[in-house]
Amino acid sequence: MKHVNFLSNLLLKSVLVGFFFLFAVQGASAQYRYPNHFRTGVGFAYILDGDNSGALFSQQYTRELTDHLHFTVSAEYLSSSRYDKQIQLFTSRKAFVMFDASFFYDLLETERYTIKFGAGPAVRRRSELDLVRGGVDDDVVTTPGRSSDEVFVHIREKDFGGKAVFETDFFDDSRLFFGMRAAGYFYNKGTSIFAVGLNMGYSF
Repeated sequence: MKHVNFLSNLLLKSVLVGFFFLFAVQGASAQYRYPNHFRTGVGFAYILDGDNSGALFSQQYTRELTDHLHFTVSAEYLSSSRYDKQIQLFTSRKAFVMFDASFFYDLLETERYTIKFGAGPAVRRRSELDLVRGGVDDDVVTTPGRSSDEVFVHIREKDFGGKAVFETDFFDDSRLFFGMRAAGYFYNKGTSIFAVGLNMGYSF
């Protein structure tokens, strides 16, 4: 009987010790148990040509490849405009649908925050409406403006280029995180873009 009680106590202690080490290991490696990250963000975008500005909305999925290297795919939508107060008219409107695939590297990583740099190829679908004074090419799609020498030029193009990003994330004890980013977009045609914004996400 004493032998049975001894074995029972030993088994109970072994189970408790096992659970303790299991929880300790899980707690120590929590950030590595969730290699997938989804973030959504909103920001301010400035279009370098034409002095346009607007809002940028982004959705991003990230997969950790190593402790410091990450692969990311993003889908973004940019809506911008330019308003002329003198004539009280929007003289430019632009809408971009953008996609990219980037590799990120952790420049600095702690338990509470990371600073990353990323770059990769990008593609966008560009729709533009610009007020032009004077002559335009015959093959350009236009609609009349308010006067005889003004037309609105319609542009729909697909551009290829690249994207470079500085990004930081702040973590707490849950899977939620938030951060900031600054990004530059460069394409073979059309204008380049600079954007800054905030994002929040979830690790799983």
